[in-house]
Amino acid sequence: MLVKLTSFFLIIGILLGSLETEILAGEIGNSNRSITFPTDPFSFQPGPGQEIANSYCIICHSADYIYMQPPHSQERWTEIIKKMKDTFGCPIPDDSITHLAEYLMNQKDLQSATLYPINVPKPSSSLGAGTGNAIKGQSIYATHCINCHGVHGQGDGPIGKMLVPPAANLTVLGEKSDQELLTTIQDGRPGTAMPSWKGDLSAQDINHVLAYVRSLGTKLPKK
Repeated sequence: MLVKLTSFFLIIGILLGSLETEILAGEIGNSNRSITFPTDPFSFQPGPGQEIANSYCIICHSADYIYMQPPHSQERWTEIIKKMKDTFGCPIPDDSITHLAEYLMNQKDLQSATLYPINVPKPSSSLGAGTGNAIKGQSIYATHCINCHGVHGQGDGPIGKMLVPPAANLTVLGEKSDQELLTTIQDGRPGTAMPSWKGDLSAQDINHVLAYVRSLGTKLPKK
């Protein structure tokens, strides 16, 4: 309840602040004004519960994020939704939770619908370990990996620490071979939210990421 009230008053404060600025600038006339928010390039697939998902899930994250999750049972989705409601203040009504959980459970074999065309680089079929550049890999990591795996690769990114299971700690890779890591980056990891990057990164880019990931264990922050 406190989270919801805080968010409500924050939004009201922003709107009132904007209104006050326009009044001081003498910009308010008799014409109607509206606010247009950017649209998400992805949408939930049609089905019973789609409207509930569109109404409450995309308050905090994109529809595509849901389709990156590992397959969950309806019971597990119910637990996740209740956590979003009780911990993070999602305003979903109690009587909609079961319907949403059933809908999300049935989405496990589907992909999010694209609302407009997106140009995706074609993947390369050639993967060879040992040809990456860690400096180039750092730039790619900052663009695609940091939100889940965190700045230092410890799995503590703003998204990664909320995943089930949480994002992997890349500073502790044990005896995993380069080829095993390359395959994980290319094809994703079943049972986790780790997606396949072969549709977004070239084979060389994946090798650059690997080179940077290999360097993370020597760059732990001082405590």
